[in-house]
Amino acid sequence: MKILRRVKTGFPKKYVYITALLFMVAVIMRINDTEQITNTIFFIRRIVLFSSIYILWALLLDYINALIKPLEKERSVSIQVLERLISLVLLVLFNLVISNVIYYSIPLIYSNFSVSDAYLDFQPYILKSIIIRCIDVVIIGLILKIIDGYQSLQKQNLQVISLENQLHISQLETLRNQLDPHFLFNTLHTLNTLIGYDDKKARSMVIKVTNLLRKILDKRERQLITFDEELDYFKNYLEIEEERFHDRLEVQINVEDAIREIMVPTLVLQPLIENAFKHGIVHIESKGTIKLNALKKEGDFIISLSNTIAKNKKLNAPVSTNFGLQNLDMRLQQVYGENYILHTKKGIDEYIVTITIKNKN
Repeated sequence: MKILRRVKTGFPKKYVYITALLFMVAVIMRINDTEQITNTIFFIRRIVLFSSIYILWALLLDYINALIKPLEKERSVSIQVLERLISLVLLVLFNLVISNVIYYSIPLIYSNFSVSDAYLDFQPYILKSIIIRCIDVVIIGLILKIIDGYQSLQKQNLQVISLENQLHISQLETLRNQLDPHFLFNTLHTLNTLIGYDDKKARSMVIKVTNLLRKILDKRERQLITFDEELDYFKNYLEIEEERFHDRLEVQINVEDAIREIMVPTLVLQPLIENAFKHGIVHIESKGTIKLNALKKEGDFIISLSNTIAKNKKLNAPVSTNFGLQNLDMRLQQVYGENYILHTKKGIDEYIVTITIKNKN
């Protein structure tokens, strides 16, 4: 059994002890107002008692913090509740015994007070003292819970701010990539071959390029969009590239309807499709294939994009820096924390990138 577990709060110790002393002062002032203590020795003993109580609670703070943490899903609830009740009893008894040993040590040392006298003096207050210390643990636990909730909220806010900054950087990089001279050159070259041969298709391609750039600009203020919206951008990009490769490109898209409304980071597919063309399709002389699969499996959201690659890479082919995937990995981490996996696999003639967004429930 996991009894008396410690979960560090992360608070600086000096602030914990200062708070403990403030609690002690507040309690003593309250008692002094109600009881009007005039005996100096008795007043000093009260200071010693409450100082020891709250300093002990400060020392035991990590153990109290463990009591308020959510129960583990993998273990029996009843066993965990029993463990925490036993831990609570042990913490209360430890504080009760040590603080009263300190409290009664003064008369034991400086007067004719005996151990039996101390026990008889304390006996009427045993139950009351236990209840008060249980209340102390509850109050401390509530304070820790409030602080933990506040810190979680602050952390989420920082993640949102960081995501926004990362998104702006990613969008700028996206615009730079889309306006890359090679991209524009290939687009203009495709247009040149269509003008006079198929003016209708040429006009259609101009519209597609315009729509693509407009979509990028329209998404600059949005951190998350539905997967269906992201898929629309993906298809628009493919339509432009299909004009370049004609019958050399085969596209297969398999998307389950259930995942179309799932929110995903804006332009999450962009680095995947760009990699597929830049490091795969453009180096293949024969027909290449791009496959996009998006589905739910055991509650997890899985996106997989594969593309054909050349078996023997050309000597003049650009060396991948993996910047796009690294950038994507950083953005996924900002949104999902540890609840995702970005996995790549390179085969003889195929490259696969898989994003698994884990089910939190």
